[in-house]
Amino acid sequence: MITLYCASNLPPFLKRHWVRDLRGLWAAEECGVPYQVHWLDAGKGEAREATYKAINPFGTIPAMTDDSFVLFESAAIVSYLCDKAGRNIPVPRSKERALYDQWCFAALNTVEPPVFQLMIASALNKDATWAKERAPQLREAAIGRLSALDRVLTDRAFLLGDTFSGADILMGQVLNFIVDGSLLDAVPCVKAYYAGLKLRPAYVRALAVQPSGKNAAVGAQ
Repeated sequence: MITLYCASNLPPFLKRHWVRDLRGLWAAEECGVPYQVHWLDAGKGEAREATYKAINPFGTIPAMTDDSFVLFESAAIVSYLCDKAGRNIPVPRSKERALYDQWCFAALNTVEPPVFQLMIASALNKDATWAKERAPQLREAAIGRLSALDRVLTDRAFLLGDTFSGADILMGQVLNFIVDGSLLDAVPCVKAYYAGLKLRPAYVRALAVQPSGKNAAVGAQ
């Protein structure tokens, strides 16, 4: 049985759709993989306890177990769930799979850092001196990365072309970190892509699981 480790009782300044546990929930829902949720109380610091660090040594959320198999890092969890279901991911040892991996890495290593750091500066620390100094540079970097992504999406519906994949789950959640709507207005193809992802039934179901925390009903529909 798949168990996804997710955060509950978050501080009020954190938006639920910012938390990376959404990625595994979304993947499970897209793939129809039955799962249960083990909620970690952020307010009590349960992710820092030894019990959880035996699963994820870094004490970060999310993580996953499949019976005795243990896995952490959200991109690894998404790919594992897609592979397990045989859905939303190309077959291993193919050029298509290499392109899938490419876009997973691009989402997390190329697009996420400037977008996430801009969110930290402009939404969570907007009154801090360092944030006011850094925000213009971070905004410029974010626009550069989003503009490059916009050019890619001019002739395709998803990152791999016409086919939705786990890479879109990762990129879609990264785009949740955008707090300034004008960034999306400047990249119309990205804006349309992102809007479409948020309308997917599996995304809606996954997002509904998060706010209910320990009272959530779980399991892929």
